[in-house]
Amino acid sequence: MQSPTPKKLKILAVASAVLMFLSGCGSSSMNSNSITGTSPAAAPMVVTVSDAPLGNILSARVTLSAVSLGSSATGSTPVSVLSSPVTVELSGLGAVQEPIEISSLANGTYNSVTLTVSAATVVYTNSSGQVTTATATLASPTVTVPLSPSLTVNSNAELQLQLAFNLAQSFSITGSTVTFTPAINTTGAQVGSENSGDRQVEVTGNVVSTTSSSIVVQSGDSGKQFTFTINSSTQLPSGVTLSSIVQGDIVQVQGQTQTDGSILATSITLESGQASAGQDQSGAKGIILSVNSSGGAITSFTMLPREDFGSALSGSSGSLTVNLASTTSFALPEDALNAGLTASSFGIADLFPGESVIVSGSLSGTTSTPVIAATQIMLAAESIPATLNTAVTGTAPNLNFTIGISVPSFLTTYGQMVTLNVSTSSVTEYGNGLTQSSFAALATGASIEVHGYLLQTSPGTFQLYATKIAQIETPETPEGGDGGGSSGGN
Repeated sequence: MQSPTPKKLKILAVASAVLMFLSGCGSSSMNSNSITGTSPAAAPMVVTVSDAPLGNILSARVTLSAVSLGSSATGSTPVSVLSSPVTVELSGLGAVQEPIEISSLANGTYNSVTLTVSAATVVYTNSSGQVTTATATLASPTVTVPLSPSLTVNSNAELQLQLAFNLAQSFSITGSTVTFTPAINTTGAQVGSENSGDRQVEVTGNVVSTTSSSIVVQSGDSGKQFTFTINSSTQLPSGVTLSSIVQGDIVQVQGQTQTDGSILATSITLESGQASAGQDQSGAKGIILSVNSSGGAITSFTMLPREDFGSALSGSSGSLTVNLASTTSFALPEDALNAGLTASSFGIADLFPGESVIVSGSLSGTTSTPVIAATQIMLAAESIPATLNTAVTGTAPNLNFTIGISVPSFLTTYGQMVTLNVSTSSVTEYGNGLTQSSFAALATGASIEVHGYLLQTSPGTFQLYATKIAQIETPETPEGGDGGGSSGGN
């Protein structure tokens, strides 16, 4: 029941050698992604994906069939950094990066990136507020853009290559016709020179295995498996230990690429009731479309999933009905608590259309009309493309500002929001060239995307607690082509 549409792709090159491909090595298509060994002639690379969302997109799934780096050296051939095609949901990521592969890059100088998309499906709200699903026509599925400055690899030091898709530029939506042409930005740099916000990654999915020093998670989005290292600084929920997390649990792992080529788990959030070992739990992450009440109390809601967890939900499509009970628990992720929210901030009365949540529980119904009896509802982060409406006020790190939401947007359609108050905290990260100080000085009218937790503080009043802020950049002009697609009306 996963739905569709692309945006920013980021390819991270990290440090410490050898490649361990995410899918493909040996007989299994679900290899755990970690970096082992060293190679003096190559640098390790973690491939991640992110996006700059389009406001009326509820879900966007694209299949990346090839990503390669090119060199101007005589006789050189492009070097592939994607071992096999991978399908990812982009609209829910925004400024947050999700790894999709671990690879390596041979020594050399690279000055271009070529990316091929073989499929794109999008769920969006049209001008009448109706949820519409469309398979996009691929007008120019392959695009080559320059790397400027060029990326030079002459050791096994960590690198970061960013491919940032712009959804508004990539998708043209006219009536019921949707066309997709990749529109991206590319930059390359050493991971060690990047700020912490640009090195963050996140995976939500079922636990495959744990040890005293690592956790392996299968992404509910791409289906790939990734290994995160764990140390004494890794944050766990109160009352939860690594040994109490078992195979099948649904978790969100936030991590940071390290100079030795590993990914360190900075926090682990348990996003379900704990499973019996070996039993994957059913669940989904997505946007609430409508809520249903009885006697003034919310009894159920309908949501549009962006990711799903557990084999029981695989292959389903469309909306998901979530039934609530007196035993349904409500929870906040660790980074939401770190951002200043309290456990009492989120409960059944705080559910509203346009809100992003993660649900887990017992699945029933059919593939086309699935129903979950929820055991737990967790508030999920959301990425919102917007315009900076007011000057930034406050004293760092606690800043305040207002953003304007473009129309149409799922927030304007379902949450009736046009503007939104936003606050930052000591945990807010900044990306795409922004720092805390440069953001505080940003002029009104700037195009930004804000990633964070959206709450209804009182009926009709909303507050976004930002965990990351990034500027939305204009896509580069492809080599030998024009600027790619443009966003049309719906």
